[in-house]
Amino acid sequence: MTVPRSEHPRVAAWLENFAVPRRDTARLLIDALDLISETDLRRELIAATLSLLPDLAGPVAAFPAREVSPGESAHAEGRAGRYQLLEPGLPGSEAVLASILTGVLREGGSSAGLLGGHDLESLREHKVRTILLLDDFSGSGSQLIKFHKALRRHKTIRSWTSYHLIEFHVLAYAATDKTARLLRRSFGDDKVHILRACPTFEGAGWTPEQRAEVEVLCRDSAGRRNKNWALGFRDSRALIVFEHTAPNNLPFILWKVATGWNSLFEYKGVPNDLLRLFTMRPDPPREPLIGSAGAARLSQTIDLLARRVYDAGNIAEVLRVSIAEAERLLRLAHSLGLTNARHRLTDAGRAELKRWRAAHPVRVLPNRDEPYYPKQLRAER
Repeated sequence: MTVPRSEHPRVAAWLENFAVPRRDTARLLIDALDLISETDLRRELIAATLSLLPDLAGPVAAFPAREVSPGESAHAEGRAGRYQLLEPGLPGSEAVLASILTGVLREGGSSAGLLGGHDLESLREHKVRTILLLDDFSGSGSQLIKFHKALRRHKTIRSWTSYHLIEFHVLAYAATDKTARLLRRSFGDDKVHILRACPTFEGAGWTPEQRAEVEVLCRDSAGRRNKNWALGFRDSRALIVFEHTAPNNLPFILWKVATGWNSLFEYKGVPNDLLRLFTMRPDPPREPLIGSAGAARLSQTIDLLARRVYDAGNIAEVLRVSIAEAERLLRLAHSLGLTNARHRLTDAGRAELKRWRAAHPVRVLPNRDEPYYPKQLRAER
């Protein structure tokens, strides 16, 4: 039997930071978090990398994305250009991503063209043709873009790029919709590969009143000194936590540390006693059978399309599935004759929607006619 998150001792202590009337609002925030286990992160990124490699010009050099200082070059000067894989000190996500790439190599990545070396001498010797930037989560895109610039800062890679001898691709486990658009503008539509849409306030399924209450709670509890972080870095409003880190794109109150404050993700880390909340997610059922979870997701997709939510990333955010799964649901709806090529409902689709809504009435707010289920998702402000 799964214990509700709010009953976990650390979560319960965190809830006590708020006055009793506001605790239900704080619970909304906690219950909306998508907790990603390291097993899921590893499994899905390894599978995605192995699937992507045959489509890339090889050989391929994959670099874990990391923070870089302004003006820093990723490689040392000179033709050999040594690369320091892990940043000095105690590396965070970069170490996890490096381990994942080791797993890719061990599972056949080398035979698919993935190189094990990162020094310029190795890249030159093997005539590298693609540089793949790997990241777990991109909430603003700034780290990937800065790291890309750091790689290109060495004159050798800058020369290879100018002569179109290499191209850059990005593979991230999760990103916000706004960030995905920024990365596609920076790298190219076909060079950005995102596995999951990062859940945000927009797709949390809250009523407009609930969302407003959550935002007020975040702003009030952040304090004047940290008001710019109240909704996360650049107001990301992210709702994703990894077993190895809690990104600063989360609302500040989730990683706040202060005297007299019961911390949750202290210093953006995940305490050992919270790890049991990170459970491995099952693979989604693939068959759209009546009564199955797959059929429910297909019907929910039809419902979202009727509400003019056409983007696979936005659908993935609401249904909490991968973008690839959302794209598969869109293709399935089209192949079954429920939608046309532009994802608009056909007569058969409208009939299916009528059956679904009859069996699953949409809740409405008191004194309002319209449902609070999102009609259309927008990028974060």
